[in-house]
Amino acid sequence: MGIRVFAIAAALLGALIAPAGAQTCEQQFASTYESIQEVVFERRGCTDQLCHGSAASGGLDLRDGASYDNLIDQPSGSVPGAFRVVPGQKDESLLFLNLAAATLPEKWQAPLRPMPLALPPISVDELEAVRQWIEQGAPREGVIPGTDELLDACLPPAKPIEITPLQPPPPGTGVQLHMPRWILPARSEDEVCFASYFDFTDIIPADALNEDGTMFRIARSQGRQDPLSHHMISSVYDGAAGPDHPSWGTYTCKGGPNDGAACDPTQPIPCGVGFGCATEPKSSVACIGYGPPDANFGFDAFGITGLQETAAQFDFAPGVYFEFPVKGTIVWNSHAFNLTDEAGKLEAWINLYFAAPEEQQHPVHRIFDVSQIFKMEVPAYSTAEVCHFYRFPKNGHLFELNSHMHKRGKRFRIWLGEFACDGGPRAGSACMPTGPDLDSPDLCEGAPCVSLRQILPGDCDDDDRVGIAEIVRAVRIALGELPLAACSGADTDGDEDVAIAELVQSTRAALDGTTVGVDRDPEEALMYTSLVYNDPLTLRFEPAMVFDSSDVDERTLTYCALYDNGFTDPDEVKKRSTSPAPPGGIGGGISRVCRQPTHCTTGRAGEACSGTGDETRDASCDTTPGSGDGDCDACTLGGGVTTEDEMFVLFGAYYVP
Repeated sequence: MGIRVFAIAAALLGALIAPAGAQTCEQQFASTYESIQEVVFERRGCTDQLCHGSAASGGLDLRDGASYDNLIDQPSGSVPGAFRVVPGQKDESLLFLNLAAATLPEKWQAPLRPMPLALPPISVDELEAVRQWIEQGAPREGVIPGTDELLDACLPPAKPIEITPLQPPPPGTGVQLHMPRWILPARSEDEVCFASYFDFTDIIPADALNEDGTMFRIARSQGRQDPLSHHMISSVYDGAAGPDHPSWGTYTCKGGPNDGAACDPTQPIPCGVGFGCATEPKSSVACIGYGPPDANFGFDAFGITGLQETAAQFDFAPGVYFEFPVKGTIVWNSHAFNLTDEAGKLEAWINLYFAAPEEQQHPVHRIFDVSQIFKMEVPAYSTAEVCHFYRFPKNGHLFELNSHMHKRGKRFRIWLGEFACDGGPRAGSACMPTGPDLDSPDLCEGAPCVSLRQILPGDCDDDDRVGIAEIVRAVRIALGELPLAACSGADTDGDEDVAIAELVQSTRAALDGTTVGVDRDPEEALMYTSLVYNDPLTLRFEPAMVFDSSDVDERTLTYCALYDNGFTDPDEVKKRSTSPAPPGGIGGGISRVCRQPTHCTTGRAGEACSGTGDETRDASCDTTPGSGDGDCDACTLGGGVTTEDEMFVLFGAYYVP
């Protein structure tokens, strides 16, 4: 989430895009895909006659001139229901899965067989180039930054990439929402809000409608957007104003032969097929203050769906559905940054697939925990970890988890259980179960970080009760007549022995169901790890994970994120000179402004600045007094709405039967 950046330092942007001719290599390519064609497909033998050459194994021809059209959004000829390349979605792209299963078999599995078949796998760098190409929209033309080094290829400077539009669902299976295009100038960043209108009245099947016919039910959604985006959130306005309310602004056509002309959003296809009718984008953070007075947009408004990557799909658990209005005004909140020398287009498509009657059993509940969104505070050249709890209602059925950070967020992890400081000045606070990493302070300040798992002593068969036969079995283990495996539940302290105290615990459990708390193993409790901020892991549970305990601690997740403010790479420290000002009118508690840097970035780099005033503090960084090579520019990293600041958000979905 972010704001318009009115001044972005040229030095920062120039470092992100290598100048043409800066790399020495054997061959010049016009695009990333052209280099993949040569380096991966042809040099690795994929286009051999008996493979994906003239024989077109599996119906796939990978020869130059034919490969692209045979890959993009094309169904597999060997794996039913799979697609060869789905732009923006590596996990749904058979090409990536097959190649990854051969290169990194410990991490990936091919649906049918790894590729190349009977040939050496492609290199890790080549696989990463294919991944980045797919995740950035799988363009035919254009350059994905960084793929030149991965493929040892000379490529021209990067330009904005336009993704292949998402095809709408087949008639009768769903509907498509379209975020009309907006244009982001070269070398800039902006977060905007604008409105469009939709009306699906005549195309929703009767069995997908709710009782009063004002909403329809969906079981799956899919989204795709141009790769410049940092995030996109779409929200349905639920107030009393109509689409003609003056607060929305004037509707005009976005793109096409009528670009810029006034349009009526309530008319069918007012701007021609493929082109949207929408209001003018306004710079705004999370659409705060946007729209009519009764609008309720903001950080804690999840919206109907969203994307924090180029493309994604969301499949609800069996029997779970989400309700969407048949018609209304939709508000698009789009944040993007353009590091190229040309203006770029932002456009998005969302497919909503109808829920069949048998899928309309349980409404979905979204996890969108922004309660600690700006919790981090990381000194320059240091690291810090922040943690928080998320608690489910009784009988919550979790089926999806996801996360959100910005570029200095290096790791996001989630554990089952409530890991809290056991004593000390922060007793009861959420903490990192495995202890501090790198330069991070100890969240518990010396006290242990523990989670107690409630168990029923003597429950040998895990049926949540203890009978006489199980008590007898525990006694026989204590006497050495049976092995511990006969009832491991009787060994509550994990010392591979059953003592008298544990027999007493088992007896009480049989009489009145008394449980005991045992330390939860952090390694066993770890359920989610994501290491790439702009491609966060989406973890799905099949079947759903059920939280049915009456003990709230057993229905709790502990989630933590690690932030690195230049500790492992000093060049990545947050700097005042390259950080935007806070958003006008809503700064303060939302963005922590770096009014006074704390550490040197040149001269005595990494050391603390001293003195008052910018000139004095810069001079305190000089290698030798008066040398003039010092710069006091490094800042503490805090939470905020631009890509130079950070966020800490837990996403997910569950249902309650």
